[in-house]
Formats: sequence, structure tokens, C-alpha cells
Amino acid sequence: MAEGQRVSVILPVYNGARFLAAALQSVLAQTLPPDEIIVVDDGSTDATAQIIAAMSAASTVPIRAVYQENQGPAAARNRGLSLAQGELLAFQDADDLWSADKLALQVALLQRYPQAQAVIGYSQLAFTDSGEGSVIYPGRPGPILLLQEGLFRRALFELVGPFDPRLCGDEDIEWFLHLLEHPVELLMHPDVVLTYRRHAENLTGSLAASQRQFLRALQRSVVRRRQAQAGAARAATVTFVAGATSNRDEGE
Repeated sequence: MAEGQRVSVILPVYNGARFLAAALQSVLAQTLPPDEIIVVDDGSTDATAQIIAAMSAASTVPIRAVYQENQGPAAARNRGLSLAQGELLAFQDADDLWSADKLALQVALLQRYPQAQAVIGYSQLAFTDSGEGSVIYPGRPGPILLLQEGLFRRALFELVGPFDPRLCGDEDIEWFLHLLEHPVELLMHPDVVLTYRRHAENLTGSLAASQRQFLRALQRSVVRRRQAQAGAARAATVTFVAGATSNRDEGE
């Protein structure tokens, strides 16, 4: 990868042995491989460590495995951030799947739009509890505002800050709301880059709990905006750009 464009992938996992190998393989199979993968084992008690070790031994991409006592996904992601060497940062969860060209598409877009601080693609929802196969949701893909959909410049985390370790769910939504309060430019493109698996073991499996956490995060964001000095608060801008199969921008 070109100098200044090294990509680090951060993958937190807690008792994720059921799906971890497939999630990691979708990162390793990228048409533009990352420069490193950091897997933070957040105190797993299943076969997670053995899966990481086996895949690391067979991988041509460096996989750095880090173990910590269980502290939650925000702390695990922050640990990964502290260790990452890349100028571009991507996130994967232990139960999701990247499309094979995710990194290639998103690195190219950040090169094409150097003023942008992040690029976010679309997700396809999938249900995985009816047998072992995934049943793709019949609705249209779209953005769900997930870290796994994006590629971020390191400077963005220096501006917005890390994930809130006090949260044990929707900490990514909280971080995105912080992000949208800063005057930065984000890109959004309609290519499906993520298969977002829903299953009984999802941390956000409880829809009601997830909705409550989201509303609390939204409330905190509103309070912060109200407390900002008049005229000082500037929101992020989102630029919609063409997908890989389109020849023109869709506009802003």
C-alpha cells in the first residue's frame, strides 16, 4: 500500500468463536489486504483464543492478538486504537462479514477526496439463527451507521476522541454522534461493504435495550449542542458519491 496509506483493522471479540473465523477470513480475503489486523480478546472463555492463534499462524497479513480482562467493546476498541500503526483505521466485528473489495473501494475514495476524514458504505442485514446458513433480509441495503461500514483517518479519532468505556452497547452510535458535532467531511457510497449478522448472541440483541441506549446517546448529543456557544457549533457534512458501478457523483 502507498506510503501514508497503511491500513490497520481493529477487531474486538468476546466469546465469538461461532463466527470469528469467517469474520477474520473476510478481512484476510480483501482484494487490497490491510497492513495489520489487531484482534482484542476481551476476556473470552470459549475457543476464541485458539481460533485467533490458528488463523494468525496461517496468515500472510500480520495478526496481533491482545488479551485483556472483560471490559466491554468500547474498551477493547480503544485498546486496538492505542496499538494500531496505520494512518487509516477500519473496524470489524467478530460476527460480521466484509465484502471482498471493501478496503479497495474505500481507500480509493479517500485518495480521490483527500479532504474527507472518513468514508462509509452500505450494509446488508442477515439473519443467522435459522440453521447454520444466513438468510439475507429481503429489504434494500443501506447505511446503518456502523463502524464496520467505514474507513477512517487516524486524525478523526484525535479530534473526536476514543469510545466511551462506560457504555456496553451502542458506544459506536455515541461516537458517531460526537463525530457529527465536528466540522468534518464524510463520504457515503452505495456499495454494500458489510453483511451485518443478527443473531441471538448479538450484544444488541435486545431491541428495546438498544433503543433506550440510542435515545440516551441522542439526548446527550442534544445537550452538548445546546451548551455550545451560539454560532460556535458546526456540524459535519456528508457527501454522497458514486458507487463502483456508477460513473458520476450522486451529489451532496
